[in-house]
Amino acid sequence: MATFRVCGVQMPVGPGKKENLPRILEYIEECDCDFILFPEMALTGYNNDFSEARTAEAWRQIGAACRQAYVSAIVGTGARQEGHTYIQSRIYRDDGELLGTHEKIVPTQEERKWCRPGGELRAFRHMGLNFGCLICNDLWVSPGNGPYPDARLSLQLGQQGCQLIFHSINSGTDARYAQYHDANLRLRALESKIYIVTANAAHPHQPVNAPSGIVGPDGEWLVQCPLSGEHSFTYDLEIDIE
Repeated sequence: MATFRVCGVQMPVGPGKKENLPRILEYIEECDCDFILFPEMALTGYNNDFSEARTAEAWRQIGAACRQAYVSAIVGTGARQEGHTYIQSRIYRDDGELLGTHEKIVPTQEERKWCRPGGELRAFRHMGLNFGCLICNDLWVSPGNGPYPDARLSLQLGQQGCQLIFHSINSGTDARYAQYHDANLRLRALESKIYIVTANAAHPHQPVNAPSGIVGPDGEWLVQCPLSGEHSFTYDLEIDIE
């Protein structure tokens, strides 16, 4: 068994890096953990209006902060590749190097007006831990967000040997989805006997409709943030590693 200390950040996501980058760097510098997870598009804001050059410089600063704090970070961002925009999670190791990326595979119908779906589901390994990343609708393929098939990406990651999924979210505040999101997190963790760590974007005035926290392989919440406001959580997970 190995113990992994995991942090998740439920933070407001502003329209751009000017608001978001200082908060991300502050959390990385002050956290005491092995892995820290941020919400969907936490760096660039939930939009397609970002500078590639300034975003790349922000990525460099995040990598440097991870190296200085000895922490691995999973950071939501916008990214462009060959002229196409993707919703992306970037994984920086505790030495500041980029371990890899995950591009959102199931963007919503509205998101597809400005971003392209990712094409590959990747598994990662660091510190002996096998894990994957999903972004919001990748996990639950919510009704009303487009007629897209549910590829059961969480199950696929479990079948690839992943022990944990880092799930970055920017789900909004429509309370009609709250039970659906909660049930999906519980049942998909249970189905694959896997930990799911979630971090949602906080809303300044209303509760969000998906929790930030950790669901265990038995489908029960181990820790959960309040749905309203900015919060973070820290939890020690004991996981069998090879």
